[in-house]
Amino acid sequence: MNLTVITVFCPCAQRRGFSFPKPFGKEEITMSKNIEAKKVVVSEIEEKIEKAQSIVIVEYKALTVEQVTALRAKCRAANVDYCVLKNTLVKRALANKGIEIDEKLLEGPNAFVFGNNDPISAPKMIKEFITGCEKDKKKSPITIKCGIMDGAVQSVEEVKALADILPKDQLIAKIMGVLNSQVTALAYVIKAYIDKQGEAAAE
Repeated sequence: MNLTVITVFCPCAQRRGFSFPKPFGKEEITMSKNIEAKKVVVSEIEEKIEKAQSIVIVEYKALTVEQVTALRAKCRAANVDYCVLKNTLVKRALANKGIEIDEKLLEGPNAFVFGNNDPISAPKMIKEFITGCEKDKKKSPITIKCGIMDGAVQSVEEVKALADILPKDQLIAKIMGVLNSQVTALAYVIKAYIDKQGEAAAE
């Protein structure tokens, strides 16, 4: 709701020592709007933090349009959000969620990668992008700085280790394959035993 302040000049009141409030200046109104806008952004970042199963913070330098397009395509395919946000606002949102982080990790040009499906998708997608750049004999424009999972900050090594874990569907498929092979082998052993018992009975 916008309020308009009207200042009325009253000589009598001035002589008696009364004063009137000054109207808000343009700078004060702009500052108030900026504060409210920042609060909204911080709240949105908090929602992303709460929703994400893992977060990877990366530093980016000299990303080409082609690389940005490829990176965002990978993110969409993996249900991962790649966001460039103000470090100060992210720091405030993390503090509001009770997550402590070294201030040095929130310096420089950072991007924040939110993995929404599982804890592995964000680290894996980032590592695959970096590996792809290295295979093309190009220096990767992004560097992993740290990760966040279950409210705890992870080191670069922990993020990379998490990226090497198979996705849930592939892991289940691999386990089922091992179980099926073991069941098949067991069936052959049982059949061979039954056949042998049958031959012994026939003799």
